[in-house]
Amino acid sequence: MGLQNYIRIWTDDRFWLAVKNTVIFAIISIPLTMAVAMIIALILNQKVYGKLWLLVAFVSPTFFGSVGILTTWKWIYASYPTGLANYALLKLGFLKEAISWFETPTRAWACIIITTVWWIVGFSVLLYLGALQRIPPEQYEAAKVDGAGPWKTFWNITLPWMRNVLFFDVVRQVLLVFGLFDQVYFFTGGGPAGSTRTMVYYLYLVGFTRQELGQAAAISWYIFAIVLIFALLQLILLTRTVRSAEE
Repeated sequence: MGLQNYIRIWTDDRFWLAVKNTVIFAIISIPLTMAVAMIIALILNQKVYGKLWLLVAFVSPTFFGSVGILTTWKWIYASYPTGLANYALLKLGFLKEAISWFETPTRAWACIIITTVWWIVGFSVLLYLGALQRIPPEQYEAAKVDGAGPWKTFWNITLPWMRNVLFFDVVRQVLLVFGLFDQVYFFTGGGPAGSTRTMVYYLYLVGFTRQELGQAAAISWYIFAIVLIFALLQLILLTRTVRSAEE
């Protein structure tokens, strides 16, 4: 019976749809989160008025619980006219009538990604800001003397100095992304038509809703194998990068 569970899941189109959804979410959300975090960190690394309050505003959501965060965002995305997103867009004239934000796969994923980026970007900002403040000022002064512009300075000085922090953040976010559950559970329930169903949410459906514990255990091992493959690929890439930097 144990082997049959693995075979059933391997031939289950719904499981592979969940894998596809999770991978696509990772491909979009990880670079987006890192880009937003980098922009915020670069701004906060300058002399900005109220820097501490801005840092608190960006970082604090990271430490809030999922129930409070997602309940608030569910009200923002509410389909009735008094939902915050619909209300604001109606007042600004971008919408003629209230819409359901989770009615189509594109809008549903956009809402999930926006919420996720807003929620987790703060920790990345802390990491990047700390890495930026460890870069010797002499590096930037030398680049300025050589006539390097902002983009060249960022590419040749800032990024190499932040390489290890960036790789650590990628690994951290991969683990977060492949564990995506709360946003799907609160917002869409995997819909519409399974288009937002992720691997962990499908594990929940099989194990707790259908009570098929053997198949749920098989799914958990498949998830472990997929995450392990991604982790090994990142480790290999990091090792090669460090060796090339040492040479």
